Amino acid sequence: MRPGHRVRRSEEEEESAFISMTDMTVSFLFIIMILLAFFATQIAPKNTVPEDLYEKVRKDLQDRDRQVQSLLRQLEVYRIKGDQAVPWLQAERERLLARVAELEAQASAVRSALRIAPEADTVREATLLREENERLHRLLDSRLTNPIERYNARISEFRGQVLERMQKRIKTADKSIEVSVNRNRDALEFKGDGLFGSGSDVPSAAGRKKMEVIAGILKEELRCVSLGERSTLAASCNPAIALVDALQVEGHTDNTGADALNMDLSSRRGSSIYAIMANGSPELLGFRNLRGQPILSVAGYGKGRPIRDNDSDQARDANRRIDLRFIMFSPTEEQFVPQRIEDIPSLRERLTTEGRP
Repeated sequence: MRPGHRVRRSEEEEESAFISMTDMTVSFLFIIMILLAFFATQIAPKNTVPEDLYEKVRKDLQDRDRQVQSLLRQLEVYRIKGDQAVPWLQAERERLLARVAELEAQASAVRSALRIAPEADTVREATLLREENERLHRLLDSRLTNPIERYNARISEFRGQVLERMQKRIKTADKSIEVSVNRNRDALEFKGDGLFGSGSDVPSAAGRKKMEVIAGILKEELRCVSLGERSTLAASCNPAIALVDALQVEGHTDNTGADALNMDLSSRRGSSIYAIMANGSPELLGFRNLRGQPILSVAGYGKGRPIRDNDSDQARDANRRIDLRFIMFSPTEEQFVPQRIEDIPSLRERLTTEGRP
């Protein structure tokens, strides 16, 4: 019996040792798998740049392309052979070229980080932007020589820049305000967004607060593009020597009702917002144009200039709105083209005395 007992015990010990080694091996392999998974996560490329950043870069390229095309459309109107380059145009080209390089570097970095192949649209946009800058360079060689045309082109571009700056300031002050620069870059368009009820010329409480915010920013921006006691006109803030001739508070309606009623209603809406702005920021009434006239004014356009199709309550609400249109001083004779900020007093005297634009 004893020898048989020893055999079974030996077998049990061997079997126990085998199971123990198997368990150790499995455990060791499991640990190895965990380590491999860990190192794999460390080696694998990460999405360190979010998708929305890539989209932002694409949008920047589109916006810059739009701005360059707008500038070129304005300049082509005044394309006349000449003998002297326009300094501001050269500076604008250099600024655009620097921005192109910056945007292309950002786009390249984002695509590389996200392992994204360059999309055809993005490549096309960058190419268009480069081509527009090359055209801008060629326009430098064509040069504008007519002082009136040169001045008007410069003023038009400067106004667009001021409006874009105001748009950003308004959105920063109140993100709920829907504001955009219009296609001609001469007005700020505000969606109604509950500003007026249907048939009413009394703004809502929320709309009133928004207009007070806008008026506060407006009075700061007008100081360097107008005359009057509050004016801070200087070459440092106004190198284009741009002067606002009139700032129209424009009222609009939806398509509900007769034309005559809407025209009257839109004028009353403009007047109500004019009163809110004037009461909240009285300085606005002190700004003057070159003839010494107040620049703040009111206009009504009825239902004739919608920003949305009037096919829903939301669209009609958007059209019951206010726009701010900046009409700039535009000389019709060369003698009234300001060359320096210092020319403004004598120019104002001549305009007031002679009564000509």
